[in-house]
Amino acid sequence: MRVRHTLAACAAAVALTVASGCGSDQEGRSSADGDGLSAGSGGRLMDGGTEGRPSAATMADVEAFVSRYTTCTDLHMQDEDYEDAVLPNPEEAGTAWGIEERAVCFNLKRNSVRLMTITDMKSFQARAKEHGGGYLLGEDFAVASGTSATRNDLKDSGLLDLHCDPDTPIPSGYRKEKALVDGCTLTDFVS
Repeated sequence: MRVRHTLAACAAAVALTVASGCGSDQEGRSSADGDGLSAGSGGRLMDGGTEGRPSAATMADVEAFVSRYTTCTDLHMQDEDYEDAVLPNPEEAGTAWGIEERAVCFNLKRNSVRLMTITDMKSFQARAKEHGGGYLLGEDFAVASGTSATRNDLKDSGLLDLHCDPDTPIPSGYRKEKALVDGCTLTDFVS
């Protein structure tokens, strides 16, 4: 009988410890309250910005955010106006896109995942629309990957797809938010 009571007391103590420690930071706030996780070089990784999308102040914050949902290893910064002749990406046009920093990391199959911090989201969305989209957007950063596996991994991250294709409707029940450029919608429908 004494063993049974001891086991029950231990189980209750473990349950209370786990419950009180889940999702909170050092100040006792839940990570779901929008303050997010401290990350990178002193920046704050935000779970929700003014529109409810994630926000990341630095490239280290973007990397940490993406790594919560999918593999992002071997981060390499790209020059401000770098243009890769072998694998040209439309956002390599430089500052005309409103991009502050650009980097690439790799998933488990060594496919690239492109990370961008954005200073002018309207310019970025306008350029992305011209080049066919394919970008998942936070408040102040964008992620692009040519693989459906990585996009699927990021599906529940809070990032929204910049959807500018009028021939492909967004199914009912998915979030639809007006983009900063005409003819585009931000949606949690990630295909």
